[in-house]
Amino acid sequence: IELGSGVGVVGTYLSAIGSQVLLTDLPTLVENAIDCNLLRNKKIPASIPILSSDENACPSWLAPDGMRIGKGWANSTSLDWTFPLDEQLTKDQSSSIDFIIASDVVFLASMLTSLLNTVQSLFNASSSNNPSFILSFQRRDAKDGEESATFTTVNGVIAAVEKR
Repeated sequence: IELGSGVGVVGTYLSAIGSQVLLTDLPTLVENAIDCNLLRNKKIPASIPILSSDENACPSWLAPDGMRIGKGWANSTSLDWTFPLDEQLTKDQSSSIDFIIASDVVFLASMLTSLLNTVQSLFNASSSNNPSFILSFQRRDAKDGEESATFTTVNGVIAAVEKR
């Protein structure tokens, strides 16, 4: 699952190289950016022939609207981190997670708690898969150790994760 997919660049790439990806963001971005870009990229051919019949079928957790992109599969859905996960994702979706990807989604300090709550809910829902969480973000703090009331800092992210 990709959290805060924006226009869908990371999730689309992961799908093209063979991953099964659920791209998520707020409804406006899903409807006006992600869905359009997935449809545009649906035409990306797999550079290596897909031999397994299992790989030809859309995974159930991405069905019914999942689409083949390159060697993988992708779908999108709205996900607002301020609402409970079980009200937004199906049980099949939330329990099928192996990796949680989030790229440059917590530039504002106020977003960090909601993101980590969502990640914790995904870990709880897919505990049998023992998922991994990959977070990247652009530093916006001026120096190491300098805290900001507005922007997320490296120290702030580390401290928030360690508390969990």
